[in-house]
Amino acid sequence: MKIYRIPSIAVSAVNGSNFQIEQQCPQCGAPIILDEADRVLSCKFCRTRVYLATRDFFRFYIPPAPDISEPLYFVPYWRIKGLSYAIREKEIIKGHRGASPPHSMAAPVKEIEISNTYFDMNSLSLDYTILPFSLGLRPQTMTLKFVSGHDNPGKFLKFSSAARDSAINRYLSRTGGAYKQVFIGETISMIYSPVYCANHRIYDAVLKKPLDLQKKETEIEQMLLSTPDEKWHVDFLSLLCPDCGADLPGEKDALILFCNNCQSAWNPSCKDFVKVKYFAWEEKGDHITYLPFWQLKVKISSVQLETYADLIQIANLPKAPAEIWTRTPFYFYAPAFKVNPALFLRWSRQLTATPSPQNLIPDFPAKIIHPVTLPVTEALESTVVTLSSLWKNKRDIQELTTSATFSLEDYSLVLHPFKSNARELIHTKLDVSMDMGALALGTAL
Repeated sequence: MKIYRIPSIAVSAVNGSNFQIEQQCPQCGAPIILDEADRVLSCKFCRTRVYLATRDFFRFYIPPAPDISEPLYFVPYWRIKGLSYAIREKEIIKGHRGASPPHSMAAPVKEIEISNTYFDMNSLSLDYTILPFSLGLRPQTMTLKFVSGHDNPGKFLKFSSAARDSAINRYLSRTGGAYKQVFIGETISMIYSPVYCANHRIYDAVLKKPLDLQKKETEIEQMLLSTPDEKWHVDFLSLLCPDCGADLPGEKDALILFCNNCQSAWNPSCKDFVKVKYFAWEEKGDHITYLPFWQLKVKISSVQLETYADLIQIANLPKAPAEIWTRTPFYFYAPAFKVNPALFLRWSRQLTATPSPQNLIPDFPAKIIHPVTLPVTEALESTVVTLSSLWKNKRDIQELTTSATFSLEDYSLVLHPFKSNARELIHTKLDVSMDMGALALGTAL
């Protein structure tokens, strides 16, 4: 089994939104440059491979300039990026057969619009707002380092969770009028920027220049001294299968690791290896690439959606009534990898509206699997968008998106078979295509 990324066009243009991290090999100390999304550290000198793990989110800092003798303070900034969907009501003017009549004859019709965008923001993570509100592009232009449990170059100020909520609310306010705003594929991290105090001023420790703080330097200095220190470190997990002890291969940004020896799958993201159920929709022949999709059993309050027959009724699907649909369980599906928002919704909608395959094979030894880069928690967030796009009675969308709760009851990975041509991957069972370029560009999201 190989876990390998589909080769395609260069993605350096969009990878500019990612930043790089310098980290020493935990075995031999050699310097290694990692990408923001990397989870597997591989040392080319001693061949060490370990998984980078944390229970919440990663913390990085911008290295200060050399030869600063004053104590350093590191100010926290939230960094949040990902896909965003807004579900809102839109009023359009239609005449007979969709024509646009004169205004006097116009009949307003309300429709549901699902818009999407990619967002990338960073903002101060302190309740004290006099310090610079944003880091701008500085993280993309400098090589960062992991915050460490030891040998830290200064005091790392405790962050504020309320400041993160405020930053997201500010973003939501710019997309006003939406019933529901959903974030999917979020990359959340903390970036610390260094400052120091000298001559009754607060200095940027990268440029060694004073900050313009509206003559509040004394107040800021007191805040730097009194704010609690943040304690955190990254954990290194050995990439060995917990069941059989074999090496676990995987791309550097993979969230799920597949064992070639015992055909198991593991999620090591939260400092422990958690076994993940997976199945394959088998396809005979050579050169089959399997793309991973999350299969989700979701309980929705106030909505009966247990079987495929329920979906046919809710979504008014063009399916003839059949007793088999009442025995076919309903599942949501979502890509287990990052792609652009429109393509993500298209695939989620298409696979969710298709009856689940009955001949799935558990623990199938697929030879080529595209890496899993989107966690199941983010796939769950997408279900409200998928269902809204399928729901036939649009008048119910507001209540669905604002009142209903979506609870995950069970999940697994399903590997779907694709064959490649010059620029596309073709689903061998459903005869629909995935553009290789879009798949490659998803690595930068």
